[in-house]
Amino acid sequence: MKNSALSYHIFLLLLFLPLAGVAARWNNFIINFDKNVYGKGAQTWQIAPYNENWTYFANKNGMLQFDGNVWNVFPMNNASDVRSVLASATQKRIYAGGINEFGYYEPSVDGSLKYHCMSDTLDSSVRLLGNVWGIHEVDNILYFQGDECVVKYLNGKYTVIEMNAKIDCSNMVNGILYIGTDRGVWLLVGNTFFPLQGADELASKRIRGIIPYKKGVLVVTAYSGLYYCDGRSMEHLVTGAEDFMRENEVFCVAKKDDRIALGTIHKGLLLIDCSTGQLEFFNENNGLRNNTVLSVSFDATGNLWAGLDSGIDYVCLSSPFTNLYSYPYSYGTGYTAAVDKEFLYLGTNRGLYYTRYPVKMNGNLPDIRSIPQSSGQVWNLCRIGDELFCLHDRGIFLIEGTSMRRITDIAGAWCCQLVEGHQDMMYIGVYNGLYLVARKNGEWQVVCRIEGVNGSCRLFEQESEKVIWIYNTDHVTRVELDNELKKSISIREYGFKDGFPAGHDMYVSKIEGRICFATSQGIYKYNPHKDIMESWPDMNNLLNGSSSYLRLLEHHDRLISLSPHEICIANLGTYKRGANTSINPIRQSLMELVPGYEAVIPLSDSLMVIPSEEGFALFSIPTARSRQDHSHSLHIKNMYLSYPKDSLVYTANFLGEKTVPVITYSLNSVRFEYALPFMAMGDDVRFQYRLNKGSWSDFTTVHTKEYSNLSEGDYVFEVKAIFPDGTTAMDMIEFRILPPWYRSITAYICYFILLLFVLLYVYRWDDVRVKRKKQQAVVEKDKELHEMEKEYEAEKARQEKQIMQLEKERLEYDLKHKSQEMANLMINFVRKNEMLTEIKSEIIKVAAMLKGEGVRESKQQLILINSKIDSNIQSDEVLKRIEEQFDLIHNNFMKRLHEKHPELSNNERMMCAYLKMNLSTKEIAPLLNLSVRGVETIRYRLRKKFGLEREDNLTDYLENQL
Repeated sequence: MKNSALSYHIFLLLLFLPLAGVAARWNNFIINFDKNVYGKGAQTWQIAPYNENWTYFANKNGMLQFDGNVWNVFPMNNASDVRSVLASATQKRIYAGGINEFGYYEPSVDGSLKYHCMSDTLDSSVRLLGNVWGIHEVDNILYFQGDECVVKYLNGKYTVIEMNAKIDCSNMVNGILYIGTDRGVWLLVGNTFFPLQGADELASKRIRGIIPYKKGVLVVTAYSGLYYCDGRSMEHLVTGAEDFMRENEVFCVAKKDDRIALGTIHKGLLLIDCSTGQLEFFNENNGLRNNTVLSVSFDATGNLWAGLDSGIDYVCLSSPFTNLYSYPYSYGTGYTAAVDKEFLYLGTNRGLYYTRYPVKMNGNLPDIRSIPQSSGQVWNLCRIGDELFCLHDRGIFLIEGTSMRRITDIAGAWCCQLVEGHQDMMYIGVYNGLYLVARKNGEWQVVCRIEGVNGSCRLFEQESEKVIWIYNTDHVTRVELDNELKKSISIREYGFKDGFPAGHDMYVSKIEGRICFATSQGIYKYNPHKDIMESWPDMNNLLNGSSSYLRLLEHHDRLISLSPHEICIANLGTYKRGANTSINPIRQSLMELVPGYEAVIPLSDSLMVIPSEEGFALFSIPTARSRQDHSHSLHIKNMYLSYPKDSLVYTANFLGEKTVPVITYSLNSVRFEYALPFMAMGDDVRFQYRLNKGSWSDFTTVHTKEYSNLSEGDYVFEVKAIFPDGTTAMDMIEFRILPPWYRSITAYICYFILLLFVLLYVYRWDDVRVKRKKQQAVVEKDKELHEMEKEYEAEKARQEKQIMQLEKERLEYDLKHKSQEMANLMINFVRKNEMLTEIKSEIIKVAAMLKGEGVRESKQQLILINSKIDSNIQSDEVLKRIEEQFDLIHNNFMKRLHEKHPELSNNERMMCAYLKMNLSTKEIAPLLNLSVRGVETIRYRLRKKFGLEREDNLTDYLENQL
């Protein structure tokens, strides 16, 4: 107990000694990664940084990989939650443990991670390990900690070491595996567990972690604090946060150097500095996304990863920037700040606020309060002598402790300055001009509005009491006043045409009694002899060269410049100017300056306030000049074949190993993607690239480069990042484009073989050339005989053709003769039938004229004659001849008609033949012994039997369809 009391008093002494240092920092910036960014997995159980770029996480959805820029998820075979992860530098693998499964990931040929399951080879009796909460490595031995046992892996063999207790945590300390159980702390020696000597009291504690400390270990409990065990005895380590741990339940622990990070269930993170006793708290009040912290781990840069119940956070412990407040506990966008007596005043777009200074943080919300009647935009806080003025949208106010009082009736005030050489007069820049104000009887009163100055005077500096330089958006105005300082006697505007590098952003300042301007291309000064602006090399060399500057400020013997992405601090009194210049990057991932209203407010020689979009940041000037090493931060992330479609051939891996991709000639278009870690990214970082040691490209901010139609050969692609402080980072990758198939080695072998065949052929051809000459006579003779034979065949063919022509002409003659004969028959037949028809008509007339006796016999005789005539018309043999001739001429038309339409009568068949011969209705009627109407009736019957529609032609049917 005496030792505990002594330790407590020593702790209190150490706690109060560094109080000033504690007050110098506000809340560390915390970067939140929502679970939707990395695959929606909620809980993150363990974190394993590999180096400053690569970090691995045991997450509910799988193993997460973060390369400093992009997240990737790698599930396990059984798709279980990943409980543990180990980044092994010796084995060059990432081990992961889940539920009843463990294995490792390693880069494949193209760099992508491939999973190899190890637990599948376990004996089935011990296959169900439960949760694998820890993976440890020492001397080529792997230990996998399950719920109630430890699996030891050595030389390809597994040994299951049972522990008759619930294992809550484990860690490898100085080559010895410590495990925390519900029966205390145990050590694994060989294949046997032994209790930790002198730590019997821990058997009743819930143990959350075991970490190395001094010559032993530090045991972290859920509710009872920290215990130091050296292997012989144990003592309670007093931190001053025992009540905090007891109330909020510690769940996880991590240690780096003298810092111990504790994650709790209810109140976020606790950070203990063992060397100073300083305590820092991180929770939802000061930027942590979730108060339930399941895992913590320090990375190589000293910053802290926190795996939350939902999300992953990154606490920037090594950054010189800290913030006062964060969302949702915001007081508006920061514009200005000042310290006066015991208060820190904060000017925002919402009004004027104050808090005690130094600000007390320690995880709680700072006690920030609003000054009454200050609502509205606060543009500036200016000190004039012992008085602090608030330059407000509504005018100028004098701050008096926790209240403020308006002076004068001026509206819309930007800033104010004492008139040089006058302690009781000041200039006030307003929205539409410049005022002269004087102190009379202890009160500030308006003397006048300076005549001739009508533009906005947001920023101005005095060259002398009568010469004022005023900054506007696109020009700078030099105003010379009269002796009474009441009106301008000379006004001259300076812009791009007068020597400035651009037509905007020329911020006026006064350094060492001389007017100068911060521009986008360095510091400029006024040359009164030439009445132009010109670059100021001495001042640029004192800072960071001719880069972009937004503000210049002289504070004591230091020159402070604010750039879009850095703060540069130089010593004005140093003999060798620029020797002690400190360049401090402003990370866009941490804070964003207010565009057009950037400012830097020194609180002391070591502290500055930087207003930002999110509020206010505190910048602690580093005690020693240092530049962060970014030389290994740039890496080529991916290499794609971009034609005919994107195809990944290389992706970056934690080992940094690169194979040489071999690409076929048909896919000779490639695209590279390169990136920096998120903490090194910024709009101010520029890139250059080149191929095969060619000239470097122009500066660019694009993160991709594509080449198309590359010829065959070996290539080296290099990319370089240039940071604002002049440091660089490089990466490269080699690849090979194969030649097209017709220029490949195989093709050349084929060409060689083909050449051999050609040479052999030439030799053989020369050998047979003589034989060919000898045979040429025979061949020519045979050719003559062949020609004669061809001539004979041609003559024979000509004669046969003539014979065929004659035969054709004869057949045509016969056909014509037959046609003529048939026509004559038809004419005779028609004439005969006409004559018989006429005779028949005459007989009928004679019969009608007969009267008297003997008429009966005469009429009978006439009727008999008439019957013979009818019989002669219908049974004439000429009809058969006509049909025969008709079939002969018309290719068996009648036969085909009968086969297709056997139901036709004789008259209908003849009607078809007559129509085929193109006879008219009048010509057909006597042939069929019918009237014209009778012929039309037969035509109608034929159309019905043939199934013709109204628009179909009967003659066309007979011509084309039969």
